[in-house]
Amino acid sequence: MATDPDRLARLEEERRFLLRSLSDLDLELAVGDVDGHDYEVLRDGYTARAAAVLREIDEGRSALAPPRRAKPVVVFAWVAGVLAVAVLSGWLVARSAGQRIAGQSLTGGEAIDDVAAKLAAARSMMQAGDFVGALGQFQQVNELEPDNAEARTYTAWLIVLTSPSLDDATRAEALEAAMTAFDRVIADEPGYADPYCLSAVAAARFLEVPDDDLARRRGNLCLANNPPSDMRGLIEQFLAGLELTPSSATTSPGE
Repeated sequence: MATDPDRLARLEEERRFLLRSLSDLDLELAVGDVDGHDYEVLRDGYTARAAAVLREIDEGRSALAPPRRAKPVVVFAWVAGVLAVAVLSGWLVARSAGQRIAGQSLTGGEAIDDVAAKLAAARSMMQAGDFVGALGQFQQVNELEPDNAEARTYTAWLIVLTSPSLDDATRAEALEAAMTAFDRVIADEPGYADPYCLSAVAAARFLEVPDDDLARRRGNLCLANNPPSDMRGLIEQFLAGLELTPSSATTSPGE
């Protein structure tokens, strides 16, 4: 665990390097400087290392000092599994337009405005399917405002979304880091709906061994934390789908 502040600083620099490398790698593929096979190998390596670094940074911060209590984030969004990513990311951007980020005053301020701008850029990149770019923006918010619940939650969610491209071992490590990050946001901000919603989907749709019980608990907690009405409908549909799983699994015991 990285409890040494100097070690944490080096990990932060490594994280920035890995994110820049992922962005550069996409550009190199686009211009033909790297072939498809090398691109996949390098991307998987960078993504796996970034997940490991993120987990070590998160553990190190927790060991150094308890996190400051973050103000509630007034941005509610959610992406309900792989098939709904594009549609609901668009909903996220539309809903977020004109909303004031937690901690942002009416008069503004350079640091607060920078955080708000980076959050807005990250949402737009998610809508466009640029998960690497969105991750970079959320990570910059993490550096400016380490207790920002939205940035921490969606950093974890983007790791979940990119995990299917990894090999089994690194995917398991990445998902473990993401689920731990969700748990820590929930511990810090128990009234913030998004980490409940997203960890529910991750538990049921992305873990190698789906944890439907955890998904149900987290989905119900999401509903209990007053998500917007449109998000509520998606969660209710998601939970209804989970209720079909046990019965369908028991109808053919001989298979």
